[in-house]
Amino acid sequence: MKQKDRSLSWTRTLYLLVALVLVSLALILLSQGRALQPVESFANTVFTPVQQAVSGVTSTIGGWFTGLARGGDLEEANKDQRETIDALTAENARLVQLGVENAQLRSMLTFQIARPETQAVVANSIGGDPSGLTRVLTIDEGSDSGINEGMAVTSPGGILVGTIQAVKPDRSTVLLLTDVDSKIPVATQRTQVPGVLEGQWQKGGNLSATHIPRDADVQAGDVLVTSGLGGTFPRGLLCAQMQNVHQNDVQVEKDGDAIPLVDLTALDMVLVVTK
Repeated sequence: MKQKDRSLSWTRTLYLLVALVLVSLALILLSQGRALQPVESFANTVFTPVQQAVSGVTSTIGGWFTGLARGGDLEEANKDQRETIDALTAENARLVQLGVENAQLRSMLTFQIARPETQAVVANSIGGDPSGLTRVLTIDEGSDSGINEGMAVTSPGGILVGTIQAVKPDRSTVLLLTDVDSKIPVATQRTQVPGVLEGQWQKGGNLSATHIPRDADVQAGDVLVTSGLGGTFPRGLLCAQMQNVHQNDVQVEKDGDAIPLVDLTALDMVLVVTK
């Protein structure tokens, strides 16, 4: 019985193969004519949107991979540009600093030419008062360089900025003009009227010119210079400029507000007048 079933199975398989071959031949013959045109049109109608969708997806995926490749190139180019910009920024900062130092050296040379009798030590600012309660400056030169308390400290151009308040072997503390403990004997450059320049920073101001004789010729805009009284400072160092003058009928003296001639918050190099 089993042998018979196997024979029938092979017979059916053979018939099926013959039928498929005949159908294939018929389709080939018909396709060469116009008989299958409705079938082909139907197939095109059904499968064309599918083909377009597949093509679109394929294009999108291809574009995505292409974008990834180009994105990597752009990232590398951006990195190179950033490195170039950083290098140019650093070089520009270096050139600016060289320009500042060059200007300071020119100012010092001008000061030395104008006052050949003056000897000074060049020092760099290395800090201030961390508490913010006083107007002081720490410099990197001290007693080892011949600096003593009470010496005048100027900008590179010779404008007075303060006095030496404390000294260590390798550093010193400068009391700036605007601190309330600073009192400098001065005179007006125009009329040589004496007075005292006092700091007002802790009181909300800058400088005050006090002890000016009542009838003296002092006006807003007058430049104040060191008077040399007391022998501590050289005479004639530029200090400040008068902003206004206060006077009433009762006081025997008058005073006025003044401003420093340099920015005391931007000092990075100073001169300590040692002789």
